[in-house]
Amino acid sequence: MQELITNTELQTFGRCEERHNLRYNKWLVPFEEHPALSLGSAFHAGLESASIDAALKVLRDADPTWSRWEGDAALIREITVSAMVGGSLRHWGNWPEVHEYQFNIPIRHPETGNASKKHRFSGVFDGVWNGTHPDYPGEVVIGEWKSAAVVNNDYMQRLEIDFQISTYLWAASIIFGVPVRRMVYRVVKKPTIKQKKTETTDEYAERLERDYAERADHYFFEEIIERTDEQIAEWAKQAWAIHTRILQVKGGKVPAIRNTQSCVGRGRCPYFDLCTGHVTEDAFKKLTTKHREIKEIK
Repeated sequence: MQELITNTELQTFGRCEERHNLRYNKWLVPFEEHPALSLGSAFHAGLESASIDAALKVLRDADPTWSRWEGDAALIREITVSAMVGGSLRHWGNWPEVHEYQFNIPIRHPETGNASKKHRFSGVFDGVWNGTHPDYPGEVVIGEWKSAAVVNNDYMQRLEIDFQISTYLWAASIIFGVPVRRMVYRVVKKPTIKQKKTETTDEYAERLERDYAERADHYFFEEIIERTDEQIAEWAKQAWAIHTRILQVKGGKVPAIRNTQSCVGRGRCPYFDLCTGHVTEDAFKKLTTKHREIKEIK
């Protein structure tokens, strides 16, 4: 049976092959994962359902163990998600008719066209305008929604070479049978004001909601990202090469390379203590499914 491979898995492998080995070959994750991960899931759920309540439900379902000892921190996360989702729904009136479109397609050799016998490519488009985008009538346009603590020129310029964007435009082209070359990329900045010592949580919630409404240019960003046929073809070569090496590492033909520059460079790697020998694999739980964000499709 073919395994599913995702954009997140490919990017994890590119960041550090040993991290990929622990997460995607051994299926190990920390017993207690950082609550910021649930905030992102809640944010997406709120936009998908156009509902702050839906976002809060996801957050509360994911947070019970953290909430017991974090005190007001869990409540602040709820206030944050409410402001981000509510602000987004008010700021952007044009949302796609399709949300959370899951796909599962062959990954093919870029020259021969032969499909991999080991992997199929899977993922989820945050949104799809199938000919209904007001600025691009008749075209298939896909959407991607992100939240970020910092959004600056470098962040936006990076989108010109972003791997995920190329991945999803490639996948959409296969799924819809036409070249799909545009993505609506929306980013919502996380709050840049904090609760004052003199404020109640209700007062902070009101002030934060007001801040998102009054400083829309500070919090909301949208870019139409395009890719050329040549860029998509180059992505396909890169993806096949990564896919091939993933199989080599898993099969024991080559060792996984540990990239020590990623241990603490973009936040502390969750496997740092394991790699340095301070804990064993017993300090992690083993997942029952490889990709938690994907429903296995047979």
